[in-house]
Amino acid sequence: MICTRVIEEVKDYQSAIKMTCDILEEKGAVNHTYYQAILDNIEKYGGYFYLGKEICMPHARTEDGAIKSGMCVLMVKNKVRFFNNQVRVFITIAAKGEMEHFKNLHRIANFCNDEEKMKRLEEIKDEKELLELIGE
Repeated sequence: MICTRVIEEVKDYQSAIKMTCDILEEKGAVNHTYYQAILDNIEKYGGYFYLGKEICMPHARTEDGAIKSGMCVLMVKNKVRFFNNQVRVFITIAAKGEMEHFKNLHRIANFCNDEEKMKRLEEIKDEKELLELIGE
């Protein structure tokens, strides 16, 4: 399951991550504890899930509230600061098990390494276009 949102701006990275977790919770992929687990990870480890190319991948462990596998991709047209980086795409993932987690990581790595998709990402106007690009 992949959910997408395209918005103009968000107050800060915490608000962006909260939005993605709320969407995943609405879809039954995570419970209400997942967002706090992500914030706890950031507090403990810093900005380790910044992937470069203005993309970060917030996530927590399965036992921290993941119910089933899912992904929420939020594109923020006005970038937000995440530690020392500017981020415009938040890809929050939830995985029900280690294999699903690695599949998600592989899919995201392939997406981020595709220069054509990275160029097209700059031209995304709405959720449908974003879903089509992510789902290719």
